[in-house]
Amino acid sequence: MFIDSHSHTKHFSGDGRMDISELISGSLAASLQAIVITEHFDDDYPHDVDTPMACDIDAYFESFQKWKAKAPASLELRFGIELGYQRGLVQRYNDIVHRFPFDSIIMSSHLIYGLDPYFYRDCYDQGAKEVFTRYINDLIEIASGESNFDILGHYDYIGRYAPYKDCKMYYDICPDEFDTLFTALIQTNRSLEINTRSISKLISQGHSNPMPDDRVLLRYKDLGGTFITLGSDAHTSDGIGLHFNETRDYLRSLGFAVATVFKERKPQTISL
Repeated sequence: MFIDSHSHTKHFSGDGRMDISELISGSLAASLQAIVITEHFDDDYPHDVDTPMACDIDAYFESFQKWKAKAPASLELRFGIELGYQRGLVQRYNDIVHRFPFDSIIMSSHLIYGLDPYFYRDCYDQGAKEVFTRYINDLIEIASGESNFDILGHYDYIGRYAPYKDCKMYYDICPDEFDTLFTALIQTNRSLEINTRSISKLISQGHSNPMPDDRVLLRYKDLGGTFITLGSDAHTSDGIGLHFNETRDYLRSLGFAVATVFKERKPQTISL
């Protein structure tokens, strides 16, 4: 059975589309052992949006306790958050992390050149190598800095909205930068997320091989990386646990035997 470490509800994530009952039913349909709710907290989000991208964490935690108490015995709900990295927010985020009993903390970058590529498509005019390398360098800043987190979210987020013929993130685009990123994660015992929403995006584009680039994962493994976390990044119930079976088989083929999840900020391994 799987644990999905990345999900959002409409209660506290500005772009969430499912309520808690739908999250629970979707998790049961996906035969999950547990799901981590990781509502968005993107402070100082640079775009005007209808609903805030930084949730009220006090209200979220209060609601989570009620959700957890009412969840069926066959499904464990875990309390998480996805923090949207910006350099000037590190101390604020670290203060938040110490205030709440999170099970799991994802640190993600949703910005490139200070803007979200979901809205700011002009960033791609720089070309794939320039933009993708810049994004990985931003992740290096996260991994090697003072941020307090457990999982580095969607290393390939920048490819989701790219207009290129092939939007997949390949190791060969910036091998030195990938090596630096992986070394920083490994040295600090952080996990690399395999975000299956990125796989869904490549499938929708008709990509012949939508799984993550094998050279990315094999290089991570060669450098000593063992912490791999599966996250669907589901915003709707039909996205929960999506493509987990195929991803498990793919990871096994590359020599990964376990996935890493977190409970009370402590890593746990589950067999793939």
